[in-house]
Amino acid sequence: MPWPKGRKHTKEEIKKISKFTSRYYSDPLVRKKMSELKKKQYQERPELITEIDRKITAWWKEHPHIRKERSIAVKRFFMKHPDKFKKFMKYGKNSSVPHLKTKQGFIVGSYGEQKIADFLFENKIKSLYEGKTLIFKEEGQICTPDFWLPKFKIYIEFYGGHPKSWKKKVMKNRLYKKHKIPCIFITPAELRDLEYYLGREVGRTH
Repeated sequence: MPWPKGRKHTKEEIKKISKFTSRYYSDPLVRKKMSELKKKQYQERPELITEIDRKITAWWKEHPHIRKERSIAVKRFFMKHPDKFKKFMKYGKNSSVPHLKTKQGFIVGSYGEQKIADFLFENKIKSLYEGKTLIFKEEGQICTPDFWLPKFKIYIEFYGGHPKSWKKKVMKNRLYKKHKIPCIFITPAELRDLEYYLGREVGRTH
C-alpha cells in the first residue's frame, strides 16, 4: 500500500523505525543473514531490484527530515563504536552490486577498483582493500579509503562517474587536504594509463 502523499510519521512511528534500523545496522550477523536472503531473492527475480529502488527512492524523497536525522545518528554511532563500523563494512556489501574478484583475492564492487588492484598486484605493490577507517570527529565524517599502501604510507581513492561519487570526492578532498592525509585520487579517465597516473605518484612517495 503506497504511503499517503504529505502524510508524516508520528513520533511513535519514528521511534519504531529508529529501533529497527539501529538493530539492523549494529548487528553484523543480522545484516549478513538479510543480505544472503535478499541476494537469493534478487537472483530468482532480478526485476525486484528496480522495483525496490524505485519505492525506496520515492519514500526518502517524501521524508527528507528522517533521512537526514538517520544519517547523522548512524554517523555518531559509528564514530563512538569504530569496531562496529569495521564489522558493518565487512558484512554490509550491497548484494545487488556485482562483486568482482581481483588477482590479489580482493572482492571489489567496481571495474575501476578491480583494475587498480590488479595493477598493484602486477607491480608487486602490497595493498589493503578498505583496510583502514578514517574518523573525522570535528567534521562528523567517516571515510574508508579504497586502498592503503603500507610500504608507501599512502591511500588510493577511486571515483566513478556517478554524481554521488563526485560529491564524496569533493568532501574527501577537503578533509584529506585539511588533515594532511596523503592520497592518490583516480578517476575513470585515468584508468587507461595507470602506469602514468598511479605508478608515477606512488614513485614520488618512495
